Amino acid sequence: MKTDSPSARDLRSLFCERFNCPDGEFEKRAFRKCLYFHARMIAPLLPWLTPGGFQRDLLFIRYLGNAKSLQEVQIEIHSLHDDDHFQPRFARYGLRLRISGRKANKLAAKLFQRNPGVPGG
Repeated sequence: MKTDSPSARDLRSLFCERFNCPDGEFEKRAFRKCLYFHARMIAPLLPWLTPGGFQRDLLFIRYLGNAKSLQEVQIEIHSLHDDDHFQPRFARYGLRLRISGRKANKLAAKLFQRNPGVPGG
């Protein structure tokens, strides 16, 4: 039996439904939503200045999209922060040119709590 409950759907499908975007746009749009505000303005320039600077963030967004519960999201955020301690960089940590785990968590919480396809969701 197929269920349409938030726990049965991944974050990617909930995000695309909520923000009316094709599946192929998920990573780009979710990445932008999870960036610190000041990083949103600088992010388009960074690939030229520091190639691969957002590689870990984009990988995190990909894994985040596969999460089927808020608990899975929190595990991914924890993993992101654990990895952060092994490769410190000034732009990433000093200037906070990276995604925010807190923003990712808030976004996920809203998407899993608010699912228009589920009665009472």
